[in-house]
Amino acid sequence: MYACEIVRRAIRFEGPPRLPFTGSMGETDFTGDTVALFPEFPCIWWLGGGGRDEWGCEWVVEPGAKDMGQVKNVVLPDLESYGEVAVPDALNPQRYAAWAPVLERAEREGKYVVLCNGPFLFERAHFLHGFVETLVDALENPDGLRALLRHLARYHLDTIRYVRGHFPGRIHGYRGTDDWGTQTAPLVSPDVFADVFQPVYAEIFGAVHDAGMDAWMHSCGHNLALIPGLVEAGLDVINLLQPQLFPVPLLKGLRGRICFEMAGDMQRTLPTGDRAAIRREIGEILDACCTDAGGLIVEKMDRMFFEAGGISPETGRFCEQEYRRLDPWRKPAARGQARPSPGK
Repeated sequence: MYACEIVRRAIRFEGPPRLPFTGSMGETDFTGDTVALFPEFPCIWWLGGGGRDEWGCEWVVEPGAKDMGQVKNVVLPDLESYGEVAVPDALNPQRYAAWAPVLERAEREGKYVVLCNGPFLFERAHFLHGFVETLVDALENPDGLRALLRHLARYHLDTIRYVRGHFPGRIHGYRGTDDWGTQTAPLVSPDVFADVFQPVYAEIFGAVHDAGMDAWMHSCGHNLALIPGLVEAGLDVINLLQPQLFPVPLLKGLRGRICFEMAGDMQRTLPTGDRAAIRREIGEILDACCTDAGGLIVEKMDRMFFEAGGISPETGRFCEQEYRRLDPWRKPAARGQARPSPGK
């Protein structure tokens, strides 16, 4: 069975024959079951270089830091002027001109292709309008903020429309980001989320599904109370980097409703390198997330983990080995029959 089908079965609870493992989601590589694909961005700010992105946000990385930095300007001080925010032209063919060789190789190797397209809604709104200002407007001016979100959503809807028209059936997942939690709670209440943000997510995820793709999202922090709303909006896969904030066993309440993408807790557990603790955590994740038919994709540790997270490559290799050893779906190979390779 090709890697693409294994990933799909895990997401859709259709009985994968083993755990799927992603490739890097920060760069395009072919080391896992998934291949990340990116439009042509004029500024790849998330890899730590800083600079002005195509929305006009100025990213500044502190000297010696290896994170993505912070936005230091305000593009939209007045929410009522949201229509003046220039949405990048997602219908420009040049954004996709370099995709052909990546897609051809992915198809030869049977990989699941994920289009990674930056922030969805909340992050882009506060990058443009200011973090505190966006949260205040969610309470005091929800109609105005919702109008901004729909304006921002045009970028994703146009991207999906272009992909559907020019790459039908060749891209399998659509991935964005929105960090929704602090260390102790979501940044908004479930009621505010449902009123202001969820309807716009539903528009995007509905377009993703209409184009034959699965909807993926990365979201950091204690966001557990908002995940049911994302599920209702149509999210298929959620990437969690800090599951011990909940803690992990509470994810059982969502088991079978959404597919999780995780490796371990990159804030509390993985940086320690404590193999006994990591082994216990992997067991908790498998127990909390996996049904008999799917529900978990193992995230590849890449340079975001190693450089920004202070996690050793040896820990990354150990995690992968443990997930393979404890894989709840892998069937023992028949006598005299070799097991399939990781990509098949």
